[in-house]
Amino acid sequence: MAPKRPDQKEVRVILPQEVYSLLRRIAGVRETSLNKLMNEAVEDWLAAEDQQETIERHRLDEIDED
Repeated sequence: MAPKRPDQKEVRVILPQEVYSLLRRIAGVRETSLNKLMNEAVEDWLAAEDQQETIERHRLDEIDED
């Protein structure tokens, strides 16, 4: 499936079956899509202090690439 907007990129992730099944059930209980759940998880991970330190130390938010 292609991204829905030009500012989005498609990423393929391979997960263990039990992780995938659990995520699907969580998405169902929360009445959201697996895509939204994964986006939320990645955003939370990027917001974590250790990730922010890495981003700042290497100026990764200043790099412009596709």
